[in-house]
Amino acid sequence: MDDRYFLHTFANGLTLLGEKMPAVQSAAMTLLLPAGSATDPAKRSGSAAVLSDLVLRGAGSRDSRQLTDYLDSLGLQRSSSVGVHHTRFGCAAVADRVVESLATYADIVRRPHLPQTGFDAARDLSLQGLEGLEDDPRQKLLVKLREWFLPSPLGNNPMGKVGDLKKLTLEFSKEDWKDRYHAGGAILALAGNIEFKKILDEAAKYFGDLPGMAEKPLELTPPPGPYHHERQKSEQTHIGIAYPSVPETDPDYYLVRAAMEVFGGGMSGRLFTEVREKRALCYSVWAGYTSMKSSGAILSYAGSSNDRAQATLDCIIGEIHRLAKGITQAELDRAKIGLKAGTIMQGESTSARCGTIAHDYFMRGRIRTLDEIKKEIDQLTVDQVNKYLASHPPGPFTIVTVGPKKLRV
Repeated sequence: MDDRYFLHTFANGLTLLGEKMPAVQSAAMTLLLPAGSATDPAKRSGSAAVLSDLVLRGAGSRDSRQLTDYLDSLGLQRSSSVGVHHTRFGCAAVADRVVESLATYADIVRRPHLPQTGFDAARDLSLQGLEGLEDDPRQKLLVKLREWFLPSPLGNNPMGKVGDLKKLTLEFSKEDWKDRYHAGGAILALAGNIEFKKILDEAAKYFGDLPGMAEKPLELTPPPGPYHHERQKSEQTHIGIAYPSVPETDPDYYLVRAAMEVFGGGMSGRLFTEVREKRALCYSVWAGYTSMKSSGAILSYAGSSNDRAQATLDCIIGEIHRLAKGITQAELDRAKIGLKAGTIMQGESTSARCGTIAHDYFMRGRIRTLDEIKKEIDQLTVDQVNKYLASHPPGPFTIVTVGPKKLRV
């Protein structure tokens, strides 16, 4: 790494990352804790999501209202979420205020109040989120696609299951907090107009003695099957397709990204052009690459009227197979422009860079520089991409549909 980047791992297992962006006045922070949905205890699905809300309802010397008011007074743009592997807390603001907020985020992680009223509200919100899936068939489709494609618990819905949430208690959440909010494997990343010595001192002060524990290996079970249909009365049918790809750490990663930019890269991508523009089969269609820690996948989605759903599915599968026959130089040139444009846009956002360096370290054990990414993209050739596509035929497919009737697979 050059002098724009900083990395330090504390004895408790917490890793501190930094990226200096002197041209901006702001900064962003991302804190990843090893409390993702995949680590939810058996029959307690959704517990990480409930806990991520609960810890924000009072911490340290401040009750729930005082905590919210104080973070608002710092001018922080805040966010929190639960992913497969981590619970994430993030914020962005003027650089000094972000650094100042570390003390309060330490209270949230280390000294949450965990009140009964807060637990009841957090659990109710999770239950409402699950109920809301019935009114959002597109989101329901994507949840089901992950469940049927990925091995459990990687494919588990972070929101949990209704039965598990109703049985969840405050005492269970307190146990979760003790077991999963620790420094082992945690990542604290900051990007923006920051000083490395200052963030190191602040991180050491507030998180350096956070107890560390060894991460428990996940026990994976195979997904249920290649096709699933969720019957739902609707004027539309929602279609999801997934198949395996290489992980991010694979040498062929950038070849996959280029191929998928050609295939699903916005309105100029093959999928949008062939399925929507030329044949008018659906109102929405996209495809893209996604990755777990040790595996990758290609996901595709389409929303179509019921009478055109079968033709939409057939056409997408046909286009996936046509992609395996290769791309043209002109398509690769457009793909490179798209990939580099995305990289440049991310490079100008403190929040995006902060999240990216945290993600990179988790996936690769190091930080990729923007120059490295652009160099990898520039070096791609059409022969390399086509050779990869020819040697990695698509499939096996997992297909999930949501609508009034099943489709032929």
